[in-house]
Amino acid sequence: MELIVIAKPTVFKEESNLINQLFEAGLQVFHLRKENVDKVAYQKIIDGILPEYHPRIALHHFHSLANDYNIHRIHHTENFRKERNNGKLPENKTYSTSIHHLADMEQIGQYDYSFFGPVYNSLSKPGYQGVIPSDFRLEKKQAAPKIIALGGISLTEIDQVKAMNFDGVALLGSIWNDPSQSVTTFKKAHAKCLAYAQNLTI
Repeated sequence: MELIVIAKPTVFKEESNLINQLFEAGLQVFHLRKENVDKVAYQKIIDGILPEYHPRIALHHFHSLANDYNIHRIHHTENFRKERNNGKLPENKTYSTSIHHLADMEQIGQYDYSFFGPVYNSLSKPGYQGVIPSDFRLEKKQAAPKIIALGGISLTEIDQVKAMNFDGVALLGSIWNDPSQSVTTFKKAHAKCLAYAQNLTI
């Protein structure tokens, strides 16, 4: 079961150092997504991340920065994807996107994976409500990209998300709402997802 961490929407002190610690603890994919942040701020964050971890970063904005760093992952927001009319993607990168309606899975076959959410009520955005029932089970075609659950997921919900047949989880609020516990929370989530990936009893 895959585990992805998405950046806190706002920039904060010592952010890059904390991201390095998450990578050191086993984080495989980090999505750099910031709201209302300019390219210089993106560069500053990436500059603070150790170069050996740059290939594990996925860029949500300023995609040209991938050429300046050793970044192989590009994320297309839902609006960006629709504006480019689902055209063919270059083959030298890993591409991800986001959907908010399961019917849109039919339109994203060329992507490697997609976020879907909010699955639960958001931990970082008050009033942002989850959209699926507790007994939900994801049904998808074999050729469909991996679907990663996003929204309101803490350690408790990881087991439920697995039962819903998602391919992985994306954590945001549960990692960043208390930065002093970020690495500890990540390690616990990582152990859970790794056990599922190895078909171990949890």
